[in-house]
Amino acid sequence: MRLPGTFDTIPTLTGDGIRLRAPRQDDLAGLVRAFSDDRVRRFMPVPPDYTAAHAQSFIDTAPDMWRGQRAVFVLADETSDTFIGEAELLSVNELYQSAEIAFLLDAPARRLRTAVAGLRLVCRFGFEQLGLTRIEAFADFENSPVHYAGLRAGFRHEGTARGKLSGPDGQRRDAVVAAVLPEDLQSP
Repeated sequence: MRLPGTFDTIPTLTGDGIRLRAPRQDDLAGLVRAFSDDRVRRFMPVPPDYTAAHAQSFIDTAPDMWRGQRAVFVLADETSDTFIGEAELLSVNELYQSAEIAFLLDAPARRLRTAVAGLRLVCRFGFEQLGLTRIEAFADFENSPVHYAGLRAGFRHEGTARGKLSGPDGQRRDAVVAAVLPEDLQSP
């Protein structure tokens, strides 16, 4: 197994119309727009006043996140290389060869095909480059588009993680637990 910290630079990967790459300065406006979106705020722990300073910090610290147990990518359109979202493999666990995936698409890019392609590409990286044997996803029960995209990408529903998520009101919320193994990852 290989930890994210062993990469000299954040790798760039492409496939199915998606590019995974390092965050860069011209992603700033897209990051602010995506993390300020009401739907993202509803389902992800995002500062209520997400600003350009937050986005700049993300851009600046992405290489440092890789030095730990977290692989952070910007999702971009493969042709134009413009920002369409963000994805992470976090809590990379060397002992269990597992990680958790976090994923979001900017509102203009929210299409099932894009979500499925992005999820598959991040998972392929985790399985093929990091040597993971399991990738888990936790999503709010009310976030049905995420559940559907995950199922289409090969994730399987496994149960409920009680109190796993923090809602926008600070209340703990239950999450649907899903996971994908290398043999589950469906081809496009």
